[in-house]
Amino acid sequence: NNVRLMDRAVVPGSPYTPDIRRNFMVGALAGLLLALGLVVAIDYLDDTIKTPEDITRRLKLPFLGLVPAVKGNNHPLLSQEVPHEFGEAFRALRTSLVFSSGSEGTRVIAVTSAQPLEGKTTTACNLAVALALGGSRVMLIDADMRRPGLHRTLGLQNEVGLSHVLTGQARVREAVQRTSEPNLYVMTAGRTPPNPSELLSSARMQNLIANLKAGPFDWVIIDTPPVLAVTDAVIIAPYVAGLVFVVGAEMTRRAHAERAIETVQGGKPNIVGAVLNRVDLNRNKYYYSRYYGYHYKSYYGSEPSATNAAA
Repeated sequence: NNVRLMDRAVVPGSPYTPDIRRNFMVGALAGLLLALGLVVAIDYLDDTIKTPEDITRRLKLPFLGLVPAVKGNNHPLLSQEVPHEFGEAFRALRTSLVFSSGSEGTRVIAVTSAQPLEGKTTTACNLAVALALGGSRVMLIDADMRRPGLHRTLGLQNEVGLSHVLTGQARVREAVQRTSEPNLYVMTAGRTPPNPSELLSSARMQNLIANLKAGPFDWVIIDTPPVLAVTDAVIIAPYVAGLVFVVGAEMTRRAHAERAIETVQGGKPNIVGAVLNRVDLNRNKYYYSRYYGYHYKSYYGSEPSATNAAA
């Protein structure tokens, strides 16, 4: 046959004993390197905006404040029962906005975002409510005439609104609605027109903003569409004193946010700053408690019990 002896087997001199300690060290080191590589890969692939440092360092925008996420409620309002940290977040945002936008005359602020579902309408509503609760007379306008949502958030009618004013079908006083807050007035979007961009760039829109600046209001908050979806926010940008850019935490990719900011800066607005919205404080508890003191958020969150007060 064709079987040949290539090499003779060597008889071992002693029994084989595995080196458990060495194998354990090699396995632990390999696992550590693999975990570090996986973390670096995930961090490299996930380029969403997560922290305030991402806004200041990467987007080069002033940071106004962060708003925590509220579970089980898509449209939380300060006029309703909300968590303590949510209300304090908008009070802090109100303070930042007051100090960054001057104090003379009526201040017109536009609120926008890079893409839909980042919470710009809820932010605009709560910002207007916070300013009204602070004693300022506020006009809130829904300029998102393509997909209006401000009236649903506030529970108002949308029969007559901004589109009717810009087309000459209604007067301003007919489109303004009162709310439960005595200092807050709202102009909804109205019926969806076929040419929203042309209406927002018209002379009537410029005259409306000019009249509101000369009116009895301290603040005019305008909710505008997302920048990457349509150009409406870019059209309104030159008419306003500042712009609040809402960024969804762990939602908006850095490239999209940078492109949106570059687009809106074409209108040469005075960008006030950015708001990091829907921040999951529990998920990122270590980071925010370390840098922003959110482990003290419940210190003033509830009244002490009678037993504790007596003690």
